[in-house]
Amino acid sequence: MDQFGEMTVFLRVIEEGSFSGAGRRLGLSPSAVSKLIARMEARLGVRLFERIAAAIRLTQEGERFRIASQRVVQAMEQAEACVRVTDAEISGTVRIHTALTTAKYLVAPRLHLLLDRHPRLHLDFVLGTERGDFVRQGIDVAIHSGRPTEQTLIGRPLMLRPWVIAASPQYLQRFGHPEQPEDLLQHRCLNFTIRTQWNRWTFHEEGGLKTIDIPSHIGANQGELLRSLALLGHGVVRLAHFHIAADLERGTLVPLLPQFQERSEDDRFYLLYPRGRSLAPRVRAVVDFLAGEFG
Repeated sequence: MDQFGEMTVFLRVIEEGSFSGAGRRLGLSPSAVSKLIARMEARLGVRLFERIAAAIRLTQEGERFRIASQRVVQAMEQAEACVRVTDAEISGTVRIHTALTTAKYLVAPRLHLLLDRHPRLHLDFVLGTERGDFVRQGIDVAIHSGRPTEQTLIGRPLMLRPWVIAASPQYLQRFGHPEQPEDLLQHRCLNFTIRTQWNRWTFHEEGGLKTIDIPSHIGANQGELLRSLALLGHGVVRLAHFHIAADLERGTLVPLLPQFQERSEDDRFYLLYPRGRSLAPRVRAVVDFLAGEFG
């Protein structure tokens, strides 16, 4: 087996977490995989894995080799992909999983750029606030907030997602403006019934960050309904800036407590797609487009 093939086996061992798991995926016996890794270690003059009972763990040298190997494999895949198909030849269906608001306010307005470039490409949106099952739902790529924890997925960081607290002019005329974050406890607030951590509103104050658990006057599992309720004057809402940017510009929603706005670098979108396999040209086209638009 050549060096590129050895790197592929090495990366598969990491992905599967064992020689036997890598062997099953590659059609090799565990002993064949173990001997191949041993030959690599002998040639390189370092140990790539620590063998601890029935488990294996990357050494520091192994981790450096993993990073370099992934670059080599990705470069090889990109080199082959660039000569396989042209933009006009890319075809097929790509299933994208994301929240309704992300699809409606971020992705949809830019889709003409992607589809003009790849006219034979078809898109299916699978909408939901919770992360989807890539295998069971046939998902090719997803956009979600928060760093992914799944070892089977690659997460490419995209744009930050700042939050804005707002209410309609008619609500504020009736109930007044909150002057301090604690004043919100006396207001009618609109909140999520899913991902309840979104109902812990964080503020930047002189002494640092302050988080307040906001009780719900009306709750919903979709941000789009919360936006509609806020526009109708039913309460104060906290939503992503991209979601209500047009409402803020028109004045149909008024930003509240801007001096206490949280300044966070942690809340960002991630582009998710399966790790450990070459992406089909249709999926690569969508991944590259989304990364370019929102990266």
